[in-house]
Amino acid sequence: MKIKIIFRICAALIFIQGIPLFLSLFSPEFKMMLIADAFGANPSADAVTMFETFALVVGLMVLGIVFVIIGATSFTDLETLKRVSFLFFVLAGFFSLPDLIGFFKAEPTAPLPVIVLGLVTIGLFYYGSKKGTI
Repeated sequence: MKIKIIFRICAALIFIQGIPLFLSLFSPEFKMMLIADAFGANPSADAVTMFETFALVVGLMVLGIVFVIIGATSFTDLETLKRVSFLFFVLAGFFSLPDLIGFFKAEPTAPLPVIVLGLVTIGLFYYGSKKGTI
């Protein structure tokens, strides 16, 4: 599979993973639903503020990562693309790790589809680093 296609697919998957955060910034009802999942039915004002800050910071990080991945498609050397794919694999792994740890500890975590998309992204980046083509 072509590495540049893998990069575009992964950029889209990462963007999709960030959609709940983006929605929470613009929809008070959706934000309260996510907050209730993590903090219970009656969250404190500090919990709401903390979640809003979290959603903004992580949402902007997601956008930044998506743009870096898309920018990496400008490389033309196969070995460079494979090396960058491995670095994205590591980055995606650390980005997904808190959700995986929370899932296995049965603590509040991201929705299951977001976790699955993260694992697919990790797998695609790893595949690209080993068997990707131009």
